Amino acid sequence: MPSAADHHAHALRSFIDDNEDLERLETLLDQFNLFESLGLVRHEIRHSAFIRWLLDPSQTHGLGDYWLRQFLRQVIKQSGDIPGSLTLFDLDGWNLGQAEVRREWRNIDLLIVDDDHHFVCAIENKIGSGEGADQLCRYRKIVESEFAGYKKTFVFLTIAGDAPSDDAYIPLSYKDIVRTIEIALQRRASQINDEIKLFVQQYVDMLRRHIVEESEIQELCRKIYQNHRPALDLIFEHKPDRADEVSKSIQDYVKSRDDLIPAGMGKNYIKFLPCSMDVLPRQGTGHQNNLLMALTLENKGERVRLRLELGPGPQQIRQQVYELAKSSPELFGNPKTKLSPVWHSFPGCSETWINSKEYDDLDDEGIRQRIDEKIQSFLERKGDSVADALKAL
Repeated sequence: MPSAADHHAHALRSFIDDNEDLERLETLLDQFNLFESLGLVRHEIRHSAFIRWLLDPSQTHGLGDYWLRQFLRQVIKQSGDIPGSLTLFDLDGWNLGQAEVRREWRNIDLLIVDDDHHFVCAIENKIGSGEGADQLCRYRKIVESEFAGYKKTFVFLTIAGDAPSDDAYIPLSYKDIVRTIEIALQRRASQINDEIKLFVQQYVDMLRRHIVEESEIQELCRKIYQNHRPALDLIFEHKPDRADEVSKSIQDYVKSRDDLIPAGMGKNYIKFLPCSMDVLPRQGTGHQNNLLMALTLENKGERVRLRLELGPGPQQIRQQVYELAKSSPELFGNPKTKLSPVWHSFPGCSETWINSKEYDDLDDEGIRQRIDEKIQSFLERKGDSVADALKAL
């Protein structure tokens, strides 16, 4: 009787043996696309950056406010009769050449501000992630407070035009973005130079292949999964998850730095100590390299948080460090508990280094760069002062 391993092997062989659909999918994916090659297909931050470039009249695409007008016209068509929102009559009479398009203003993905006409449009962009708790409502209240007296429009941009939790928002899909872009490419082709045209067309091609509904790639993926479900389920079961990828990026970065001392690594934590902070006796029994104290990056809950951690070791030294921390709340924070007998962290040296949004959006190089920036910033703000204080012991 065939074993489970035999069934698995048969499923995998059937998946890779003369699979015409898989070959077609590979052909599509092998076609060069700038956005795919840079790994930007599902990165909300990158999509927001590109859309900002399109909508900003002052940018290098050469169409002034034309793309912005087309976008707002599409929003108006979707809006129905939301009181106080933009109308086609408003849009027809305005020159939007001085409009400003901000990104990540007060955590709002995109904000269009036209002071000349007292108009503001907030855009929340979601690709593959849902709304945060009361997120849309909070952003709306911020805009209403900061832009009193302005005509306001709120847009919820998702892959399929999902219904927003806040009725003040107008749902918009990436199909609408494709439509907006293609109208400009068709009607203003003579005004766009070839390089810009190719750049924008590559973005549209990427959206059609991966993002908007009913693309050929999506249809092939569905068909392949239906025909080879056992093999693909087995592959999915053993694929590395996002936490593995983030952990590996950080581990590789720490190992590449001669001025960082590894202190223990796993999927959910990466421990190390900058050489400049290596001032305590090497008598620890919990960290690698006999370190008594280390920086721990906790990789859990789709974010990466830092804490300064005192590990197990000689109790006399640990108590001295704890007493020093109590007397230096500006460095270590106010202690909330007594000295822990094994692992003790200091609230003044705890902070988020990669938030939940960056966790999904940053690629391998982006993660390394962010950790590099955070280490440098921590040493300048806290680390060197902590090291100087510990030397006094």
